[in-house]
Amino acid sequence: MFLAPNCEWTTRALIDTGSPITIFDRGAADALLVKIGAAGAEKASIALLGKQRIVQFEYIELCLPHDPLYSWTARIGFITDSTFQMAFQGILGTEGFLDRWAVTFNKYYDYFELRSPDDAYDLSSNLKSR
Repeated sequence: MFLAPNCEWTTRALIDTGSPITIFDRGAADALLVKIGAAGAEKASIALLGKQRIVQFEYIELCLPHDPLYSWTARIGFITDSTFQMAFQGILGTEGFLDRWAVTFNKYYDYFELRSPDDAYDLSSNLKSR
C-alpha cells in the first residue's frame, strides 16, 4: 500500500471486513506529516484491540503498488497515541477501502483480488441463471 503525498510512502496494511473505517497508526501519520492535534481536526473514539483509542480523521491519497490507476482519496483515522503499535501500520476497513473495491479472497490459492465495482463479477446475473 502506498500513501500520499504522491503515493511515495509505502506501508503494510490488513484488509479487515469487520472494520467500519480505515485506520493507520501514529507512525504513518508522522511519515505523512499529518499534524496530530491540529486545531479544528475531526476526532473520534474507536474500539481497537480491546481498548478505546482516539483517532484523528484526515483525507489521504492511497495507491496500490501494482497499478497506478488504483489510486483514490480516502478518509483515514490516524491513531493519535504515539506509543500504540501494530504488526502492520494500517487496517483497510469498509469506509476508505471496501466501499471502493470489490475484493475476492481465496485462501486455497492464497491470494486476494481487487476490482472496481463496475468491473466485478455480476453476482445477481449468476444467481438468476441457476
